[in-house]
Amino acid sequence: MAMRADVVSYDQLHHFVSAGIWDSTLLESILLETANRLVGDAAAFLIIDGTALPKRGDHSVGVAPQYASSLGKTANCQSLVSVTLAAREVPVTVGLRLFLPES
Repeated sequence: MAMRADVVSYDQLHHFVSAGIWDSTLLESILLETANRLVGDAAAFLIIDGTALPKRGDHSVGVAPQYASSLGKTANCQSLVSVTLAAREVPVTVGLRLFLPES
């Protein structure tokens, strides 16, 4: 991304992403309102889903032995929980969080 944008350096972009010191509440509120306007009606469903991402090594946050349905067994993986609002054939993801195991 930094290579494509002449106005921001790699270091600036890396700091912005890695520091992560911002309150996402306002952005999440706008996302929820927009999703509700686009697909929220009596035919809509709220889908809560867990996804396991198999991982190797020790450079990823939240990696631990967990059940991975895609592998059909317990393995080192990250687990994500997503919330999606869907109606008819239109899904809109409104939330995504990394599950952090106690270990």
